[in-house]
Amino acid sequence: MNLAQPPLTEPCPIEDRLAIQDLLVAYAHGLDGLGDIDGLLDLFVADAVFDLSGIGFLKAEGHAAIRRFFEDTFAAVAAQAHYLSNFAITAYAADRASIRAYVTGMARYRGGGAVTLHGRYYCDVVRRGAGWKAARLTMDFLIPPED
Repeated sequence: MNLAQPPLTEPCPIEDRLAIQDLLVAYAHGLDGLGDIDGLLDLFVADAVFDLSGIGFLKAEGHAAIRRFFEDTFAAVAAQAHYLSNFAITAYAADRASIRAYVTGMARYRGGGAVTLHGRYYCDVVRRGAGWKAARLTMDFLIPPED
């Protein structure tokens, strides 16, 4: 899931660590806003891999496919909240890095019902200009949901 190359070859400067963490925080805020799809897509490179197959959802590649996922999700969800913790830079080399973070995500559906997920995000990022963008985002469960 994380970058195969390069390995953690140098310490991640605190400015980069915070900026990479902020990318995931912006993603969580964007999800919870249930509307600004363009803002969410701006967090990803154009050919990003968005893979939630580890939690039973889809794998999407590129902005168009990721947009469709957000459109479908936002149409089905009445409210949601995502909480992030336990950030760890797992690989770093100048303009590429990987981060892992715990996530608790909760949603209430417009048609009734709710879900709470406890998992981990794995995100490979690349520096673009003055900022960082997600190149690959995946998730797995820490605690699988109850049936």
